[in-house]
Amino acid sequence: MMRYKDDPRQIAVRYPSYCEKYQMSLPRGTVAYYWPRSRTLLCSDSGEPEFRSFLSAAADEGVYSGKGNPF
Repeated sequence: MMRYKDDPRQIAVRYPSYCEKYQMSLPRGTVAYYWPRSRTLLCSDSGEPEFRSFLSAAADEGVYSGKGNPF
């Protein structure tokens, strides 16, 4: 799968922050999901389903374009 600079990614929070969706605080070291294009940070509860959906769509795109093998 091709990776691009604006692809969302899983990160460990380096400094105290908060989840954009639930407005809950995220202490340093917490696993979160970051979307660089919109500069959105989501906690693992709200970000993981969206991140998995992105990975699934990216894999499908690779298969449809002939650059990936589904098996």
